[in-house]
Amino acid sequence: MEQGSNKSDREKFMKKVYDDYYQRLCFYASKYVEDMEDAKDIVQELFVRLWEGDMTFENEQALSSYLYSGVFHACLNFRTLNSIHERHHQEILYQQGAVDESNYVSGRIEHEVLWEVFQAVDDLPEESRKVFKLSYMEGHGIQEVADLLHISVHTVKSQRAYAKKLLKERLKDLYPVVLLICGMLH
Repeated sequence: MEQGSNKSDREKFMKKVYDDYYQRLCFYASKYVEDMEDAKDIVQELFVRLWEGDMTFENEQALSSYLYSGVFHACLNFRTLNSIHERHHQEILYQQGAVDESNYVSGRIEHEVLWEVFQAVDDLPEESRKVFKLSYMEGHGIQEVADLLHISVHTVKSQRAYAKKLLKERLKDLYPVVLLICGMLH
């Protein structure tokens, strides 16, 4: 069986092969790959190779053997390639999951601790809270805080000391974690 030397003969040959084998080969391929669309793609690729190649077959049996063997090997290659892709995909997901999980946990702890610190600062007496926020959260110097609040430098120093004392008492259980987070932030 030859494909033919001219375009018309090749088209007749391919039409006959398509009519005789396409459905059977798709069904055969579906036994090896899960998705029927993948099975159809495999058969179609085999037909393209057959069309592009200049092959001759001794008889119908040789053609049939070529087609079924080609589908079988293409399915095995497809499954192997999918298996490799799946393993790589799972490995990437695992690595990202491990990274994301550790980031999630540390981020969650950091958020919870900082929430406690901000709550504790908000619970300070009003004057101590203003001094503490201007000094430690906004980074103003003692003189600047005194000028902004229209109080003496001595009052700023005492309010800062009082605020730190109250915070240390309130956050005593979180103190090691606060030190750890401050170390991670810097």
